[in-house]
Amino acid sequence: MSPRKATLTLAFLSLAANAESPALPDPLEAGWQGVSVCEKLHEDLEHRILRCTFPPGVGHERHYHRAHFGYAVAGGRVRINDASGIREVDLSTGSSYSSDGVAAHDVLNIGDSTVVYLIVEPKDMTDVTAMATRYAAAWSGNDPVAFASFYAENGSLRINDGEPSGGREAIAQMAAGFMTNFPDMVVRLVKVTREGDHINFHWRWTGTNTGPDGTGNAVDLQGFEQWLLNDDGLIVESRGHMDDAEYQRQLNAGVDTPKTP
Repeated sequence: MSPRKATLTLAFLSLAANAESPALPDPLEAGWQGVSVCEKLHEDLEHRILRCTFPPGVGHERHYHRAHFGYAVAGGRVRINDASGIREVDLSTGSSYSSDGVAAHDVLNIGDSTVVYLIVEPKDMTDVTAMATRYAAAWSGNDPVAFASFYAENGSLRINDGEPSGGREAIAQMAAGFMTNFPDMVVRLVKVTREGDHINFHWRWTGTNTGPDGTGNAVDLQGFEQWLLNDDGLIVESRGHMDDAEYQRQLNAGVDTPKTP
């Protein structure tokens, strides 16, 4: 390995750190003097791919990285500032590296050519689980408009074989019906699983039917929604699955409670 490549390799290896800094932006959110330097080329359930462009004199303000793979489309000379200090690195076109994560750093192009970098981030279920947790809270929050904001503008929600609610307004109206009929309803996240291109949101729903013309009985049910998400993490399609016969039984008879001896 040449001294130049060895210097580059050691420089980027020294950036690796498992911790993330929630107080800092990620590379897409961070920019330079109020201007974005990275664009999202692609995102799915498996990866997010960013292209970051730094003309001479332009850098990347302080940010953190998750685990990622980096590839230099166009190299140049950059100044790196991180926990190890400040140093200058010659970045070779076509060079690449893998990192377990960077807690915090900033970069400045100090050369006379534009540097272009690709960042490929493998995704796990952490982001989806966090979104599912917020979604469950929205179901429980008695705010149908906030709930509908988890859906794309043309998204749809269908429960069992019922008619789908298409668009945010219709989804909000459907959710408002549940929230009105079960004012104390709580939806809890049980687990999130992946099935091909879909995400399965498994839930537990409890509530008492004390709304208008309600039976006064409580329900305690489990089921799941199968989501198709777009690149912005919004729900394009949700297919809800629940035991309707059991729902009707509980609605009219109440949840069975253990008998005391």
